[in-house]
Amino acid sequence: MDLFTQLTSELASLKDSRRNWENTWQEIGDLVSPNRSDFLTLRTAGEKRREKIFESTPLRALTRFSSGMHNLLTPSTQSWFELKMRNSALNQERDVQLWLEESTRVLIQTFNRPHNNFHPSMHEYLLDLGAFGTGVMHIRDIPGQGPYFSSYPLYNCYLAKNDMGRVDTIYRVYEHTAKEVLEAFGEEKLPDKVKKALEAGKYYDKFECVHAVKPVSTFKDAPIKRFPFVSIYFMPTAKTILNVGGFDSFPFVCSRWERNAQETYGRGPGAEALADVKMLNEMEKTYLKALQKIVDPPLMIPDDGFLNPIRTTPGGINYYRSGLGKDERIFPMPSAQRVDIAEAKMSQVRQNIEKSFYLDMMELPGPVANDGDVLRFTATEVQARQRDRLQIIGPLVARQEIEMLGPLIERTTQILLNSNMLPPAPDIIMEQEEFKIEYRNPVSVAMRGYELNSISQLIQFLTPIAQIDPTILQRLDTSQVVKLGADILRTPPSVVKDEAQFQQEQQQQQEQSALMQTLQQAQISANIDQTTSAAEKNRAMAADQLAN
Repeated sequence: MDLFTQLTSELASLKDSRRNWENTWQEIGDLVSPNRSDFLTLRTAGEKRREKIFESTPLRALTRFSSGMHNLLTPSTQSWFELKMRNSALNQERDVQLWLEESTRVLIQTFNRPHNNFHPSMHEYLLDLGAFGTGVMHIRDIPGQGPYFSSYPLYNCYLAKNDMGRVDTIYRVYEHTAKEVLEAFGEEKLPDKVKKALEAGKYYDKFECVHAVKPVSTFKDAPIKRFPFVSIYFMPTAKTILNVGGFDSFPFVCSRWERNAQETYGRGPGAEALADVKMLNEMEKTYLKALQKIVDPPLMIPDDGFLNPIRTTPGGINYYRSGLGKDERIFPMPSAQRVDIAEAKMSQVRQNIEKSFYLDMMELPGPVANDGDVLRFTATEVQARQRDRLQIIGPLVARQEIEMLGPLIERTTQILLNSNMLPPAPDIIMEQEEFKIEYRNPVSVAMRGYELNSISQLIQFLTPIAQIDPTILQRLDTSQVVKLGADILRTPPSVVKDEAQFQQEQQQQQEQSALMQTLQQAQISANIDQTTSAAEKNRAMAADQLAN
């Protein structure tokens, strides 16, 4: 089997294994994420996509979910992780601490730099993760610029996992214009159909392309063997391979919100909320009909002696037999519309949808008053409530730390190291380049919040007792309190002095204090001698005066 046949056969197999998912994803996409829902129906650019949506709560809930998770996992306003050495002894070395802090700062700046496109890509990534349960992001290495992040919609990505359950294979099907194919791969590798389009001036004719990245071990005869992952671009319809390359690490980040151990793709909050979303959509249609009947009710009009079919539409006209009453007139058809019941039920369903997207866990905690305003609490109570809620979604965030954030940071660090964009490392690090990642996001801090709270409560408990027994606070190891508090709060190492520097400064202060005491004693002794000398002189003068 030649290379092209192997690739097309694998792509067909991956497409076939995904068909059961696509029906559900299309249904979710039509009602929750219509801009990224081309699983079964491929729509042209600019085409209307919301004709099936009558209630926009699910769309807003998904956007708020993406924003909330973005601020929890990768906030742009703070450092959300730090690098550490796996050898804990190295983390105590001052030069290692400062290098790790500076490298972390460079990484955070890389993620926040606009032309690296990280934060827009992360928002799109989380939209797919929330709606369909699986997100895909590509981390490219652009020479001279570093990493570039791109989020790809799930509908054109076909995935496969390894024996550990991690995604290590992707086939991405997309369209390139003739101009883009020329710019990406050069003129010498273009198939005839693309060359003809360019010669005819049809630069924007589109052609189907596929980018496949998979382990080198999955090839019977790998086209390139010096990389653990092989990258191949090819055009199925033209039966042409455009480019063959490789990567030292898997260049895609593919995480699942929650996953069955036997399945490749995940399930997200969109699948959980689908029943409520469909119910709310139908209820909104019925509710609108009821409102129309109230605002523009069907009318009753006397007829000429026969009955027509009943029309219950807004503004409909129904004839009733004349002569049955003394006052024949046109009047609205009586109806018992209870829109208040519909509003109450729809409000309940909306809350269920928002809870399915964990908005009650991520947004400002606290009950809501009848007027919709959040009841006011003290800052301490709000912080405690938020900490408790964040701990509930801790296990869900832990999966994203393993499947998304870990590979994301590792791939970015590797690109920066290869491009010499990180500060020069101490020799001791060059001998052992094994890093680990510690996260500083609000969830990880909240998970350790009780530990810090217990220390604070102990100090508050002992403070009144110290007024009776001043020695009680001496039982606390304040140095250890500072060290533990800095670790829990993920304080940068440069802010807290290391033990050697602290002891040196303490010794200098003690020496200065001893010197000051010596000088003061010498000054006191000199003053005493001067006073004594003056007194003796005065006595001698007094004695002379008495003698005279």
